[in-house]
Amino acid sequence: MKRLLLSLAAMALLLPAGAKIDLSKYVIVYPAAAEAEEGAEIATAVAAEVALQTGVTIPVVTDETPAVKKEILVGRTNRPESAAFYVGKPDTFDYYLGLRGGKLVIAGGGCWALTRAVERLGKGIPRKPETGNIYGEFLFKREEGTNLRILDDNIWDYGKDVNAPGWAALGADCSDPVRARGLLEVVWAFLPDIVTLQEYGPNMDQYFRPDMEARGYRMAYIPGEVWNHTPIFYNPESVTLQETRYHKYEPAAWSNKGSKSYNSAIFTLNENGKEFMVINTHLWWKSEKAQPGSNEARVAQVRKMMTEADDAVFTRGCPVFMVGDMNCKLDSKPMKQLLAAGYKPLHRLARVSSDPRCGHHQCNSKAFSRKENKTNEDGMGCIDQFLLYNGNGEIRGKNTTEILVFQRIYAYFTVELTDHYPNYADINIR
Repeated sequence: MKRLLLSLAAMALLLPAGAKIDLSKYVIVYPAAAEAEEGAEIATAVAAEVALQTGVTIPVVTDETPAVKKEILVGRTNRPESAAFYVGKPDTFDYYLGLRGGKLVIAGGGCWALTRAVERLGKGIPRKPETGNIYGEFLFKREEGTNLRILDDNIWDYGKDVNAPGWAALGADCSDPVRARGLLEVVWAFLPDIVTLQEYGPNMDQYFRPDMEARGYRMAYIPGEVWNHTPIFYNPESVTLQETRYHKYEPAAWSNKGSKSYNSAIFTLNENGKEFMVINTHLWWKSEKAQPGSNEARVAQVRKMMTEADDAVFTRGCPVFMVGDMNCKLDSKPMKQLLAAGYKPLHRLARVSSDPRCGHHQCNSKAFSRKENKTNEDGMGCIDQFLLYNGNGEIRGKNTTEILVFQRIYAYFTVELTDHYPNYADINIR
């Protein structure tokens, strides 16, 4: 998000194409109560635009300051001119750009929509208010050199079509149909080649998979008697599936009704014919204190994945990406065996940008919150991990794998989708 907002500073305000207003005389106002991504960051981007066009750096203040006649209102301010947009409870992806009462209003249902409104401002202030909806659009370009993008998320298996009372009291909706739309928008905004999910239940599947397939995505799994809780979706326009396997962890006592599993798949990049393996997993979830033996259960589950990964490395010489909800930290016994074997966390490898935040917050059938469940932000406290093995042929092979970007997606609307923030990586395999 920050990189996208900063890129807006490269555009100029083409005022002659729209309403003719001298913005150098204005003050930018954003809501004091808003998170930075829906307030201060957007306001800063607007200020940069005005400075490029006019050569003047105009003031940026919060809506706690007294109102003046000439204001650029950003987001859900307390000014009536911008508040009018939010009365109708706009969709998360609705945006508005226009003049109201002599003030320029930049509004949106969320940070992505607000960013679009600022982008539209770069083309000139419209003579008539302009509204739009960005749902389904590709918003986040790949880092230069990327030929593989992988998106991952544990999507919380709520498994119901009806809202929960606690959520309804907050004016939110956690039903699967509603959350599926938000989860799909994350996919459309980033358009990854591979999508890995955990806690993928049959009820969510009926809302999620049809839209994925309509966009061309396929599931790397042949349905059988066992439901695949850890599916891998892929885009056949960019990658070709070579083989896939699904494994439910045994014994059942450590599988949580079959939901703890892993799905592996070997793909070929259509661009250059390079092979790579993806292993998507959800390990046993309880702590050692809550259920003795839990650590060893995760150790055994990890070893199963490692065995399959080694087979792919020795027979194909390909890199392996192991991703998913590990339900344990990097300094735990299950993860230490991966690190000792040469698996490397992507947040330590990313060359251009990296995000070591924990990516986990409160979200259950009672309510949701931005409050972090894991506080360690150096990558060690994460339970959602993305690891690379044999990235540069250390074990076998001639491949070169470069991790360009590893980021967690912290847009506020994702807080209502699941307790795990989505994460993605931009990769180059050659």
